[in-house]
Amino acid sequence: MRTSLGPLIVWLLVFAGVFLVMQRFIEARQQPAMAIRMAEGREVAIPRSPDGHYRIRGEINGSPVVFMVDTGASAITLSAPLARQLGLPRGETMISHTANGTVEGYETRLDTLTLPGMTLEHVNAGVVPNMPGDEVLLGMNVLGRLEVVMRGERMILRHPAEE
Repeated sequence: MRTSLGPLIVWLLVFAGVFLVMQRFIEARQQPAMAIRMAEGREVAIPRSPDGHYRIRGEINGSPVVFMVDTGASAITLSAPLARQLGLPRGETMISHTANGTVEGYETRLDTLTLPGMTLEHVNAGVVPNMPGDEVLLGMNVLGRLEVVMRGERMILRHPAEE
């Protein structure tokens, strides 16, 4: 009995091609969106990532981080491993109510939080132990200090005019 390997090889190549295409698609979705525009140092436009979120590179106390804008978060929130890596002080214990349930974490304070064209000082933040990834949630304690405008596929953050 003679068996032809031709169809088997073709199917293996098709599956390998689909796998590679899907792998690249997933990797592209995980890349943080970059700030694409700054006007007079007071405005930054953030494109929507393929996964629907808005991400921007910035700094905490001079160390580079990626922020994910989260209007559902009341404050800046980061993982315990990232907080340790950044050398952030451990403050009072706190309880956070997250999409995944209630977790115990602790408060901390950021000396500086820098976004393109703007720096905030003495920003309160929360640290939770099991937050996945190394992105920092940019919560309402910062967003509330800025003007947030949605225009098409972009989120525009503006520092309010000084009075």
